Amino acid sequence: MAQHRKSKDLFKLLLSLLVLLVVVFILQFSFFRWDLTSEKRYSLSDNTKELVASLDKDLYFEIYLAGDLPHGFTKLQKACMEMLDELAVYSNKRISYSLINPNDIANPKKRNAFFQQLVERGLKPTSLQEKTKDGSLKQKIIIPGIIVHDQEKETSIHLLKSVAGLSAEQNLNQSIEALEYELTSAIRLLQDQKPKEIGFLTGQGELNEYEVADITASLLQRYEVKRIGTKVLAQDYSRFAALLVAQPRKEFAKADKYRLDQYIMHGGKVLWLIDEVEASMDSLTTKESTVAFYKPLNLEDQLFTYGVRINPDLIMDVQGQLIPIQTALPGEAPKFTPAPWYYSPLLKTPNTNPITKGLNVVKAEFANSIDFVGKNNKLKRQVLLASSDYTKLEKVPVQISLDIVNRKMRPSDFPSGSRNIAVLLDGIFPSVFKNRAWKGIQKSTFKEQSVPTKMIVVSDGDIIRNRVRGSGNNRQIEALGYDRYSRKTYGNSSFLLNCVDYLCDDKGWMNLRSREVKLRLLNPTKIRTKRVFWQMFNLVLPLFLLLIFALFRFYMRRRKFARLRK
Repeated sequence: MAQHRKSKDLFKLLLSLLVLLVVVFILQFSFFRWDLTSEKRYSLSDNTKELVASLDKDLYFEIYLAGDLPHGFTKLQKACMEMLDELAVYSNKRISYSLINPNDIANPKKRNAFFQQLVERGLKPTSLQEKTKDGSLKQKIIIPGIIVHDQEKETSIHLLKSVAGLSAEQNLNQSIEALEYELTSAIRLLQDQKPKEIGFLTGQGELNEYEVADITASLLQRYEVKRIGTKVLAQDYSRFAALLVAQPRKEFAKADKYRLDQYIMHGGKVLWLIDEVEASMDSLTTKESTVAFYKPLNLEDQLFTYGVRINPDLIMDVQGQLIPIQTALPGEAPKFTPAPWYYSPLLKTPNTNPITKGLNVVKAEFANSIDFVGKNNKLKRQVLLASSDYTKLEKVPVQISLDIVNRKMRPSDFPSGSRNIAVLLDGIFPSVFKNRAWKGIQKSTFKEQSVPTKMIVVSDGDIIRNRVRGSGNNRQIEALGYDRYSRKTYGNSSFLLNCVDYLCDDKGWMNLRSREVKLRLLNPTKIRTKRVFWQMFNLVLPLFLLLIFALFRFYMRRRKFARLRK
């Protein structure tokens, strides 16, 4: 009887081993991964899989988010490592990484020099406050970034998103959501042999190269950037992936309008940054008031045909930038007090679009409102930037005075509601020259309807303009979106980069920015009130289960012993 039982057990063991060997053999020739999370946080897009499967060089990732980190940053570090492991699975080349902690360098001078090198390579330090053993606070510098390189070149990735108004947990969660997009953007940048060309339009008094120097420097990391007139544009309508029209100040001639129109009809993408009202903060630095007036650019009919109208008004918004105002009495020492400047709204960035998802607020200055017009069923229209719900529209001409900061404004003084300031149009556009008799129309190449394309219209050219101080060799370029008074940097640069990336994106890479990872936070109230209960539960339950298991084994052994005695 006992011998028969042993033979039966041996047979079961051999059968199990055989099944295991068959499964292992099958797995050698098949590959699958299961992502059981509701939001598919561990699943890569098809574009990403194709990208890493077609790599022509090994990639190495230096992760500087390392060391003794707070819990949120540890989650970001772990998510980054998991994403790189996932990329390595699908890659035909070697993808490797290492964690590097600059704070491990004991020598302060060498450590600071190393931090400076990382800044020069494109990474951004972040300062944290941590508690020491004696309870005091200590400043700690970390680098939440990655440097990616192959054998020839490198690029940097800044991992940490910092959106005003969001908690630290939400910002870190958005950083995790953006990981796939940021990593694939860096890989594509290293893989691209010839970057796409984009152009800044010239000839109509647009911003000069110094006034767009900051955004140009950022764009040059991804594209070839040229300053071109419409004649160059018309030589080959397919040459430039996107065109930026940055705050023109002169009217467009009909020939220039025609070339722009046909560029769009042939599939060209345009980022319009247009002011319909002449107003400037520079004039208020020398006098207390200035007059804002309507200054059309002869683009009104063209934009109207495409589906939008920029209105001759100025937006005043309760949610505006703070500026310093002299409040000292005559004879007293100068005293500056922050006051809201309603003509410089801080614009909302909705999370419903990949361009604006996870962006900081964008600073505008003397912006106009935008309306959608027409009923073109072949167009999709989306709002990218908008003022707050407490907005007032001022029709021009109007006198603008610094005295407005001294007025006591109430919510009822801003009755216009939220107004559009940047919009996205995606689809098929009619030509503004359709059914027009004009000798400049080239009938052999003229298109009266576009192929599917897209454009973005922003009713404020100052969104792209960086401040320039000094001249000649003493010229200094300030960061785009930087406010000297509050020392904040708004989301202007990121917004514009995303706009250009979206316009130039033919494969849907920007959709990765719409990825959502649900933030499952514990309820702090329940944590406080039920802390002792759950501590005892976690302590007692495992011991209770072990006791039950031990009693069960004791019982089974007693039964077996009793059966053998019989």
